[in-house]
Amino acid sequence: MFLDWLLASFHHLAVFSLAGILAAELALTATVLDGRTVLRLARIDAWFGLTAAIVVGAGLSRVFFAAKGFDYYAANTFFWIKMALFVAVGLISAVPTFSFIVWRRQVRADAAFRPPAAEVSRLRRALYAEAALFALIPLCAAAMARGYGI
Repeated sequence: MFLDWLLASFHHLAVFSLAGILAAELALTATVLDGRTVLRLARIDAWFGLTAAIVVGAGLSRVFFAAKGFDYYAANTFFWIKMALFVAVGLISAVPTFSFIVWRRQVRADAAFRPPAAEVSRLRRALYAEAALFALIPLCAAAMARGYGI
């Protein structure tokens, strides 16, 4: 029982951290992006990737080592919807990540670099799409935890 609680706690902390990082990216891209902000966004996005990996690791640990076990999750429709949503968020997150990498290089080459408004707008649409899909994940988790989807 302790392992189940520990893995669930670690998983939830990582998920909430991921939500916070996504919110930080949205907040920072709502302002005028100067070189310093671009570098900050690139660092924050690196944390997004690391935290997403922790979410996956903790989640898989729950699937294989926690109380409900693999069979419960494998048979649950909401589990697979949740996984598909997480994959979609991950794929969409490639857009901001790529932009941050390119912009960081440009800032390092020219400290006066400012990302074009059209690129920032495209990036913010991707971040909002991520946030919208990410918001559906806890709904699936709550349904799954209550036995729906079996």
